[in-house]
Amino acid sequence: MSTAHGTAAASPSAAASGKRIGFIGLGLMGSGMAMNILKKHGQLNVSDLDARALAPLVSAGAVQMPSPRALGEVCDVVLLSLPDPSISRQVILGPDGLIHGLAAGATVVGMSTDGIDAVREIQAALVARNIGFVDCPVGKGPTAAAAGELQLFVAGDRDTCESLRWLLSMIGSKIDYCGPIGAGQAIKLANNLLSCGYGALISEAYAMAKKAGADLDIFCEALPQTAANSWPLQNVFVAKAFKGDFTPYFRLSAAHKDYKLVVAMADALGTPSTAARAVLGYYTAAAAAGHGDLDFGALALVNNPELLGE
Repeated sequence: MSTAHGTAAASPSAAASGKRIGFIGLGLMGSGMAMNILKKHGQLNVSDLDARALAPLVSAGAVQMPSPRALGEVCDVVLLSLPDPSISRQVILGPDGLIHGLAAGATVVGMSTDGIDAVREIQAALVARNIGFVDCPVGKGPTAAAAGELQLFVAGDRDTCESLRWLLSMIGSKIDYCGPIGAGQAIKLANNLLSCGYGALISEAYAMAKKAGADLDIFCEALPQTAANSWPLQNVFVAKAFKGDFTPYFRLSAAHKDYKLVVAMADALGTPSTAARAVLGYYTAAAAAGHGDLDFGALALVNNPELLGE
């Protein structure tokens, strides 16, 4: 596992290959990660409230468990990919949570973007039961999750993180050790501050060009060829949103949640958040308008509502 750069790829030892693995949260990201683990490890216990999300994994050979607690009782390592820190707390620490099923010596890997406070709270509760915890939010999206090519921001006890390299290599092509618990969250939220923040500027730029009567086809063709280019401009807004396509790749509700965590983290650390607060206002407005289940490119609708009808 690299300290800052590089790919971790290792064949599992005999001991690792016998580990019982569980996965909770089979949404856009979790389903791809879980399927890769099942195919490469040959065994997986799964749990999710959505029967439709469970079906492909169960059909492929995964074992469905009725609750997080029940899943914990039959697993040595459990990975979670959940949409909100309140859900992560409930699944891990709640009355029927993992903490009540896992044996001492087991490990929980949090793949969710939950913020520093939540992961530190979860770690403290698990460590008190002699259960390990690794903070491991992910970079890239569902396509990379399905291909096993995610970027993983791993944080926590270094030895524990290193001991999971064989498993994390099944879902990530680049695995970076970021530091102590919470450091993975910091890197992921810094990433989303930028990647999701670009959308607010792109929306304003499009509205300005439109109001001036400019040819919007030139806007979409020219800007990706200049220093204004970014992954969201090219792949989210030009390729989809400005054509009226808001099929979710990364839901606006998730970006809104992440931006609230960004501002909360900045407040806790005492770091600047002027730009982040302005962007958060856009996500709050888009969510209030009912766009939460659309792709985060729906941020463009705040300034350009006509796109929804195109």
